[in-house]
Amino acid sequence: MPALVIACGNDIENPSNDDSPPPVVSSSETIIPTPTPAVEVDNNDLTVKPLVTIPEASPPLGLEIEDLVLGEGDPVTSGDFLIMDYVGVSYSTGLQFDASWDRGSPFTFELGSGQVIQGWDQGISGMMVGGRRLLTIPPELGYGQTGSGSGSIGPNETLVFIVDLLVALPSDIDKPSEQILFGPVEELAVEDNVVGSGATVSSGNAVYIHYVGFSASTGEQFDSSWDRGRTEFIGYVSGVGNVIEGLDQGLLGMQVGGRRTVVIPPELAYGENGAGDGLIAPDETLIFIVDLLGTHPLR
Repeated sequence: MPALVIACGNDIENPSNDDSPPPVVSSSETIIPTPTPAVEVDNNDLTVKPLVTIPEASPPLGLEIEDLVLGEGDPVTSGDFLIMDYVGVSYSTGLQFDASWDRGSPFTFELGSGQVIQGWDQGISGMMVGGRRLLTIPPELGYGQTGSGSGSIGPNETLVFIVDLLVALPSDIDKPSEQILFGPVEELAVEDNVVGSGATVSSGNAVYIHYVGFSASTGEQFDSSWDRGRTEFIGYVSGVGNVIEGLDQGLLGMQVGGRRTVVIPPELAYGENGAGDGLIAPDETLIFIVDLLGTHPLR
């Protein structure tokens, strides 16, 4: 870029008429381009729907990514199954065209499989559970020259999304095959098969898990979320009685990305009555192998 040259010859007269030396003037000055004004987001609290303000400026030409909250654990990659909340805004109008928050139901999809626009597949890769990311997506990675079929997104529209990653089921984990060696126990026992590195389960949080359940007396499986389908994991609220007491207590302190074996005495499970029309016998010790996929404060 050409430099802006400023004249500074020796015949410049000092207007103060004193003996102080004339001011030093640079012989060249670099012109610094004005940065594009940023999209503004009113909060970084993942329990609160974000509000987006679009600047009065031309949209960026390419995909832009900004992490507002980093999240924790392993970055998501192609093939992972994700649960997300989002707000979508048109850059040209500043108006919201969609938001999962308004439906009260997060959005689920498999990353990198073409189930979403290219700007999402590219822009969400690398996020970590518990993260919030700002995506500015050019038309060619959104809905292109045609816009959306409903007309809520115009032709050649740049899109702005605030996306929150709530849950990730990595493509490289599957139903556990650990051998069950526990017998009856009198107290709750836990063992971390894999220690996670993400958010920690605490009472009152939403929790998302895959699990396999075994009877300690027989070693036989009595239930498995995996057998109902890879994406059929369960969600519950910790500490409010949504699951048996032993599972509630046994998962406290577990981190996302971890796998834990929880051995539950009868009094923290189904007690002297058993359950499931005889599937779980009276006074049965239960063993669960649990994969923790996500946890977050209630929204």
